[in-house]
Amino acid sequence: MDLVKAEVERVIGTTGQDYAVVVRAEGRAFLIFVGQPEVVTIYRELKGETTPRPMPHDLVVNLMQGFDIEVRLVVISAIVDNVFCATLLMARRDDDESSELSHEVRLDLRASDAMIIALKTGSELYVTREVLEQTEDVSQMLPDAESE
Repeated sequence: MDLVKAEVERVIGTTGQDYAVVVRAEGRAFLIFVGQPEVVTIYRELKGETTPRPMPHDLVVNLMQGFDIEVRLVVISAIVDNVFCATLLMARRDDDESSELSHEVRLDLRASDAMIIALKTGSELYVTREVLEQTEDVSQMLPDAESE
């Protein structure tokens, strides 16, 4: 699998009540449309804001930390029926703290959830070259970040 490093650049409102996440890889920007709860969470993560009580994605990250599970790889891995899919590769450390990571688990998840977990854990985000080639570069169509 040919992977390209990507980053969640920002979130934007589009027409009506649609929201999109701007993802940038290799100088190209593409949009992933997400729901309102996910866009709020991504926006908060990008701004470094926290909530007074843990939200669902916080619970997931807290469980992972509690069981010594580390994120190995977060990949926007496919587009199926016009829906972005993602893969999360995690591993757990054995009881001995000095041991290597083992017990790898690969999960299929929504791209929005993958981006949130990557942001919350400080993990790098990747996109497959195949996905990148299927997306439209919207760099020239985006408003300046300052004007949003």
